[in-house]
Amino acid sequence: MASDVFEAREMVDSESVLRHRFKPRDDVYVGIDQLVYYTEGEDPKSVAPDVFVSFDVPSYMRDIYRIAEEGKPPDWVIEIASRATYTKDVDEKKDLYEAMGVGEYWVYDPKGDMHDPRLRAWVLGPSGYEELADLKRPGLEVALWSEALGLELHFDGTDLRMWDPAKQSYLRKLDESEEMVETLEAKVETARAKAKAAEAERDAEKRARLAVEAELRRLRS
Repeated sequence: MASDVFEAREMVDSESVLRHRFKPRDDVYVGIDQLVYYTEGEDPKSVAPDVFVSFDVPSYMRDIYRIAEEGKPPDWVIEIASRATYTKDVDEKKDLYEAMGVGEYWVYDPKGDMHDPRLRAWVLGPSGYEELADLKRPGLEVALWSEALGLELHFDGTDLRMWDPAKQSYLRKLDESEEMVETLEAKVETARAKAKAAEAERDAEKRARLAVEAELRRLRS
């Protein structure tokens, strides 16, 4: 469970963006603050990643994610730093996800006073986790490539964004999608008003023309 509003907002943003990204596929599952059981038996152990993505598993909703049943661990995990948990992000949690076999582990600090740099990531290699190198994109504090997602994650000094290199555009967040809908609705209403005004103007011109034609006929008779 999120421990502050910054963590909660980033969790919802990341989950909604990724869920929309992979919605067309039925073999990708996106989870948020959900128990992932990584051992079985009488006393199974679990962890609840802030957001995770697992490929090659059914996309249906489930209460919990059991690695033994799914046949694999998540491929991508992100933890959003909070005062209650940030001290574990780059040691205990990283070690656990490495042992679980999570392909990519990401950490993001939305407040900017817990981790430096604010966005970090590790990819699982033959000898364990290896930290990803910054891509050094102009105008960005941090830019990292996620092979698992097929996306670049950017931190511009203010916000965390997901960049789709194939489309050369950022994935839209939930509030941006709502703003886009509102903008489109406003444009539609404006277009309807203009069309209505144009129709009224045409009707007025038609009535004026008919009046002139009627007057000409009267004068000629």
